[in-house]
Parts: sequence; C-alpha cells; structure tokens
Amino acid sequence: MSGFGTSTLRRGLSVIALAAVCAWSLAPHQPVSAAEESAPTSSAATGDTLYATLLPAVGEVETPQLAVRWPGHPSAALTVSLHDAGRDTPLVAGRPLDTGANLVALPLPARAAGALRLWVRDAAGRVLHTSTRDLDALRRTSGFGWTATDTRAAAAPGLYAGGTFTRAGGAAVDHLATWNGSAWSRPGGGSGAGPDGSVTALVVYEGDLIAGGSFLTAGGVRVNGIARWDGTGWAALTGSSGTGVMTNSLDFVDALTVFDGDLIVGGQFLRAGGVTVNHVARWDGAEWRALAGPGGAGVDVPSVWDLAVHDGALIVGGGFSQAGGTAANGIARWSGTAWSTLGTGFNGDVLALAVQDGALVATGGFTQAGGTAANYVAEWTGSAWAALGAGLNAEGRALTVFGAELVVGGTFTQAGGAAANYVARWDGARWAALGGGTEDIVLALAVQGGRLVAGGFFARAGGVAVNHVAAWNGSAWSALGGSAGVGTDNGVYALHTVV
Repeated sequence: MSGFGTSTLRRGLSVIALAAVCAWSLAPHQPVSAAEESAPTSSAATGDTLYATLLPAVGEVETPQLAVRWPGHPSAALTVSLHDAGRDTPLVAGRPLDTGANLVALPLPARAAGALRLWVRDAAGRVLHTSTRDLDALRRTSGFGWTATDTRAAAAPGLYAGGTFTRAGGAAVDHLATWNGSAWSRPGGGSGAGPDGSVTALVVYEGDLIAGGSFLTAGGVRVNGIARWDGTGWAALTGSSGTGVMTNSLDFVDALTVFDGDLIVGGQFLRAGGVTVNHVARWDGAEWRALAGPGGAGVDVPSVWDLAVHDGALIVGGGFSQAGGTAANGIARWSGTAWSTLGTGFNGDVLALAVQDGALVATGGFTQAGGTAANYVAEWTGSAWAALGAGLNAEGRALTVFGAELVVGGTFTQAGGAAANYVARWDGARWAALGGGTEDIVLALAVQGGRLVAGGFFARAGGVAVNHVAAWNGSAWSALGGSAGVGTDNGVYALHTVV
C-alpha cells in the first residue's frame, strides 16, 4: 500500500478519495453487472483481470484518476482513450504498469461523455487485454474488475489513411496505409494484400480497424465493401444471410461510426448481408440489421455521407429526403428504435458531421439550415440550426476538433469572408485560415500526435510539397514522409487515429 498511499497524498486527494483507493486495493471485487457490460467477456490468455476505480478530481487534483491493479504480465503498458461521437481521443499512451497498484491521471473534460477504452500491451506491443466501459457507469461505481473482452492481436497504434492511392512514402500499400510517426507502411508489413479498391471510411470497432469503400476483397478475402483488420489479417463481416454491403459495382461505403455497441455503416447500398437496409445498416458483431421506422428502413436516396453520435442518438447525414419513412432533409436522428428529425433540415447535402463541446455541427453543400441562411456549415443548438458567422464560400467536406477549435476542410477558398484555402478553423466567434492552407480540396481530417492531419487531392500545403496528406502543428504545415518518399501517389479520402 505504500506506493498508493504516498502517491495519493502527494497528489492532494481528499480523505474520502484515499479511503476509496484503500478499500479498492484491499477488498475483493466482482466484474461489472450485465447491464454495464459493453460486450460479452471472455477469459484473457493470461487469465488476468484488470481491476480499476475511477476517482474524481478532488482538492488540488485537477484531473480524475484511474486507480488500476494489474496482476498479469510484467513490462506491460496501459493505453486509454475516450470514445465519443464515433471518434477516439487519446488520454493515456503506453503508460508502464506495475504488477500491482497504479494511479493514472486521466485528462477528462468535466462534461465528457462516451466510453473509456483500455488496452494493455506487452513490451513487444502484443495485446494482452482490451476493455470498453461506459463513462457514466464508471462514475456510478466505486470499484470493479474488468475482464478481458478480446485478447487477439489488434490494429497497431498510429494514423491510418485510406483512398485511391497504391503507394505511400514510396511503399506499395493497396489503398490503405499506416503512419507510425516517421514512415508509411502497409498494415501488417510489406507482405500481404489489402483492399482491392478505394477506401473511403475508417473507424475502430472492438479493437479492430474497420475499412469501408468500393472494394470487393481485402487480403484476398471476399468482403464486399467492408472489412476488419485485427493486426494480423483481414476478415469479412458475414451474417447468416450474407457478407458485406456491395451487391454491384456502384455500391460503396462512405461513413462508419459506433453507436450503442454496434458498428454503423452508411453509404450507397440497398442491402447488407442480404438484409434490405437502404443505405445505412448496423452490424452487431454477428448479424446485419436495418434501422427501421414506421414507413420503412434506412433512407430514401443515396448516399449517406457521414455519421455521428450526439446526445445519446445516432445522427445520419446525406442527400436524402426521408428516413424510416419520415420527412428528413439531409439529416436525421436514430434513437435506437425510431427515426426523428432535427428541425426542417437543409437545402443541400450534409457531407460531414462532428460534435464540439456538446454541440452537433454539420457541413456540406447547403446554404440554408432549418430555413435560416447558413453558408455550408451550421450548428444545432438543441432546438434550431444556427449559422457559424458568415460561413464558407463553397461546400465543406470534412470536420474535426483540434484543441478547442473546430476545423473544416472542403472545396472553399474563403471562411468568414476572408481567404482560407480549403481548410479553416472556427474558435466559436470567428474564422481563421491555417497558414496558406492547401492548394486543392481537403476530404479528410484527423488528429494524431498533437498535430492536425489533412488528406485530399492537394500536392502542396502551406507551400510545402506534401502529396495528398499533410500535418499542421498550429503554426506551419509539414509533409508526412520517410526516406522512401513523401505522402501518397493519389487522393486520400479517409483518416483515422488508432491509439
């Protein structure tokens, strides 16, 4: 107990918090109840359980603490991320774990929602344990055991890029590449095939990287537009009625997120695994299912361009006029059981969605939102749509949050009435350019290693040769390249950070 007691006192935790840690470290614990489980559990390969308690910020401690006891492998390290609105925000990266008591600071915003995802890896990077737990459930409990949900190999940490390219950093990559901070490579190394067509959407689901696009095979496996990479190989998403979502050459996947424990897939396709779904479907880990309403399943017109999770519901954006038979102009809300609208929607397609500070933001090809003038970008206040200043002079195609600011990428050259070449930032009151921007369209945005990463059709960013993908550190643009080359040989459509 000396390690915990000294550390806790040094960090200024209150007597109550200290007592909680002491009780946690001494008392036996049971796994969380079935109601709190995010996925079925199975025994870890090592037979170990990760015991954890979330302690609130108290007194001089400015961030919550995660009290962790790991009785397993020596030389193990803990990674933690916050999953919300379909995106992962890194909180702890590779924190060494003693085979005993550990106290880990979690830089959680006070109003953070979503789920905590934990990975324990050995010194070689092999996954020993993964767990996902709802953050509200964590706040309600004082201590429990988290049994491993998956001990397979998982997608390695890093930035993943998908698109129409076949080379990245000079290496052959088959439309998907990973950046480790110094070089590009094909996931899994130099051997083995990837997707045989363009990759336009990426997300992490149950520890695996999910890739969607217009490909039929991945790694030689028939997958029909969507596949999962577990760190060692490719696999299809096959239910009892069929595999994937592509039934003809015009079908594709353009959006992925995770909602209520299911993988949500959007794009242009009528069926998923043989089930009629109409451009949006959910995969529960074993079967494909439709998102149905009283007037039918899915949306009436392709395509679904983006997905997000906001205020406990799935948000679907696209070019449709109905969702589940309910009138919904370009945007709709799925509660898990029923469809509803967000105001009167838009007069053009919604191409990207993001959640910033609890607010839903949409961008796309519209000039009106809820009947109000809004130039290509708007925010949902909870009851109505509102413009973000003077907006953009052409459509937005990508959204993300970088620091405290919203970042938009697209086809525009002005934001807020001032020059901003294809990428701009909104601080809540005004628009600003990111240096000289890029020289052509931005289609994807992500945050990795404390930098903003943009992907698209551009060859230069801020005057620097970057070849379709570039990093912004807050003051300047730079290329992502190694000794064999810079960037990719064709367009980047999707970016996702795996922690």
